[in-house]
Formats: sequence, C-alpha cells, structure tokens
Amino acid sequence: MNLQKTQLQIAQLQQQMTLTLDNPPSVKLQVKNINFIQKQLRAIKKELNLAIKEINQQATQALPDSMISLGLDLFGQRKFAGQVRQNTRRVIQSEKIILRQPYMEIKNYIDQVLLEGDKLKLEAAQYLL
Repeated sequence: MNLQKTQLQIAQLQQQMTLTLDNPPSVKLQVKNINFIQKQLRAIKKELNLAIKEINQQATQALPDSMISLGLDLFGQRKFAGQVRQNTRRVIQSEKIILRQPYMEIKNYIDQVLLEGDKLKLEAAQYLL
C-alpha cells in the first residue's frame, strides 16, 4: 500500500465533500455525495487496518527466542536467558510501533474527514427541516 497515494486520494475526497445550502433537491443530492465519499473513506480505512494486521502478524511470527537464549537455558543461565528474550520482545514491539505509525496517522486523518462529513450532513438536515 502506497501511503502517499492514499493520503492524496483522501485529500481529493475531502475537497469533493462540500455543501452548498441553495435548494432542497440540490442539498439532498449533496448529502448522497457525502455519504458516497464516506463509504470510500471507510473502505480505505479497512485497507489500512489490514495492512496494520499484517504488520502485527509479521511481528508475532518473528522468533522471540533467539538461539543464544535457548543455549543459555540449556546451560543453566535461565535468568540471563529471560533477559535476552525480554530484550528481543522489546525490540520487536518497538519495530512494530514504528512500522504502524504512518498507518495510524492516516487512519486519524480519515476519522477527521469522516467527522467533517457528519458535520456537513447535520447542517444539511437542519436546512431541510
């Protein structure tokens, strides 16, 4: 997944999400357009969630027990082996967080755009009353 293209696509969708309170049929059509844009944004968000899940799975599939740790366990150095395993887990966890960060930022951006759409729909509903 190309994150720059995704951000550009979200920005384009955000620009398309406008509301002009001119006449009721036009406002209803604009609300339908906002709903369609929100569906597209939710689909992009699902793709991001899949990418994040993939990152998480790759991190959990990494071997947390190194060969050194296993050797230390066999030779009676259990305390030191536990420290090695803990260090390995910390490194894997920090790498996972670093890899997920750009995806999380884009998800937050999508949430903001979805919220903008909801606000526009509320304005339209008040106008149509």
